[in-house]
Amino acid sequence: MAIFEKPVNVIGRVEDLLEAKVEPIILKSQLKEIERIASSRRWRASRIAKTLLKLIESKFEVVDDPGGNVDEAIVGVSKREGFIVATNDRELRRKLRKNGVTVIYMKSDGKFELEGYQP
Repeated sequence: MAIFEKPVNVIGRVEDLLEAKVEPIILKSQLKEIERIASSRRWRASRIAKTLLKLIESKFEVVDDPGGNVDEAIVGVSKREGFIVATNDRELRRKLRKNGVTVIYMKSDGKFELEGYQP
């Protein structure tokens, strides 16, 4: 959801960073979490989540996962499938790096950083 706090074309910026076309995916458990936030009473978070859901609907493929803890599902599926994960969540980034998963994140200056990439 952080991508909507500053207007950034994340998919385009990731493609520029990787110098390749990407096919963005989202796990079903992540989607459910965003839907829950969209229906919450927290006005700002709800508004951002609703905007994000529109983007997901038009640009992302939804992928099944084992459910349960969202972070564990992200780590497990990305490790198994060789996915690169874009996240600004520091704890999730740490877990992903520990498991050998490549991570993309946005730095405070708006630049995107790639960690752990092994072609």
